[in-house]
Amino acid sequence: MTCNEILTAMTSRGAKIYTPPSQNQITLLNASLRQHRFALLPAFMNDLYKCVGGLNLDTGYIFGPSEIVRQNATPIPDILTINKDISTYKKISGMTIFGRNDLFWFAYDAFGICYMLDNLTLKPLRKYDDPYRAITDCLIAGKV
Repeated sequence: MTCNEILTAMTSRGAKIYTPPSQNQITLLNASLRQHRFALLPAFMNDLYKCVGGLNLDTGYIFGPSEIVRQNATPIPDILTINKDISTYKKISGMTIFGRNDLFWFAYDAFGICYMLDNLTLKPLRKYDDPYRAITDCLIAGKV
């Protein structure tokens, strides 16, 4: 699966796509992730951020490089803020949270391998071979 295929599939289901960041914003985000000792953006996230600044399908979110302000709804925090907020939990050490829905958190590690994490304990429940499958699961479970 490619970035364009995932975006086409998710928009056909009603996902909202937000304005993509500039290359400079992506570079600054990576520097900030490094500074806080989070996993840097893997290739699939770089590709995604070149196309979108975040995704939202009901209660499923893929966090973007900057906060997403929505009409009549709580803003979606940026990827750096969400990771700073939960960085005290040892179970996600070395990972970066990139998505969330009502049931699960989604993260990747320094090798770009994606994981589905339990909403309460942050224990890994599933490991993904395909990062776009993790994005799909994050957003689709938010629609259920």
